[in-house]
Amino acid sequence: VEGIAVQADISKPADVDRLYAEATKQFGSLDIIVANAGVELPGVPIVELSDEQLDRLVDINVRGAFLTMQRASRNIADNGRVIFISSSSTVAPVAGMAVYASTKLAGRYFAGVLAIELAGRGVTVNCILPTGIDEAGVFVDSIPADSPYRDQLATGRIGTRIGTPGDIADAAEYLVGDLAAWVSGMTLTVTGGLPQ
Repeated sequence: VEGIAVQADISKPADVDRLYAEATKQFGSLDIIVANAGVELPGVPIVELSDEQLDRLVDINVRGAFLTMQRASRNIADNGRVIFISSSSTVAPVAGMAVYASTKLAGRYFAGVLAIELAGRGVTVNCILPTGIDEAGVFVDSIPADSPYRDQLATGRIGTRIGTPGDIADAAEYLVGDLAAWVSGMTLTVTGGLPQ
């Protein structure tokens, strides 16, 4: 599989336009678009949230998701697939996750509306709601490999382990394949068997 890297700030319309222009130039038809960029800010109570923290999460998780999916609707081929990676934290309130979860919830709503608006072109738009995923998000640099939180998160899940990027890639593979050709506007929660 051939790929390219394009540096872009998804909160800036010109950067998102350039991202799509480069991808179209390289690949021609864009058949699958996955909106995956986002930033987390776990463990910060609403009362302690700074204006700068709020601006950053809204810029990337809300504005960036909107711009990415809006431009996806302009660039995706007929019968294409769009996936938004949200978060299972959007399902129920969790202390310290208010701004992160609410900003990821906005993208879920955008995706649901886009599913309706693109249905006539045969384009499906769906969301994946992962739980904590090893080697992604806060597990990259904030939660050490020997943290007891990892064991706690694995308890009761399939295989007594936390999720991996491959688990989410498998869910995405289903949503972009022929078996999901009539699945759109849906959310697929991938948590290893535990409700959030």
